[in-house]
Amino acid sequence: MKIHDDAVDEEKVILCCALCCVNLSVYPACDCWGCSGKAGVCCCNAELCCKPGAPLLFPFCCVGCKPECDGCSIINGQVHACCAVMSCAMPCNEEVPVAVSVAGLTLYPRCGLCLTQKEAMVRG
Repeated sequence: MKIHDDAVDEEKVILCCALCCVNLSVYPACDCWGCSGKAGVCCCNAELCCKPGAPLLFPFCCVGCKPECDGCSIINGQVHACCAVMSCAMPCNEEVPVAVSVAGLTLYPRCGLCLTQKEAMVRG
């Protein structure tokens, strides 16, 4: 299940480098082609998308601004180009959880190599 209905399925991204509330990930999904961006302050997000099959904000375009509460983040952002995704949120939220990763090795919250964001967040 997707956390939010946007252009990137955060459960599929593999953490490469992460420090607290900022992360750089690889998006190894078949639907990674294209680009998208999201920037938000409080509950107002501006979104841009140029990606086949992504959910559109308005019937004939994929650019827009919409009120959306995505956790308690005051500032959040996400940039996606092909298979690279950079995300940030302050404070952290469900889309950008607290994590520490270096060169694909995730150290926190769970240790492992090439873990997806979903796998890293599972305590075990």
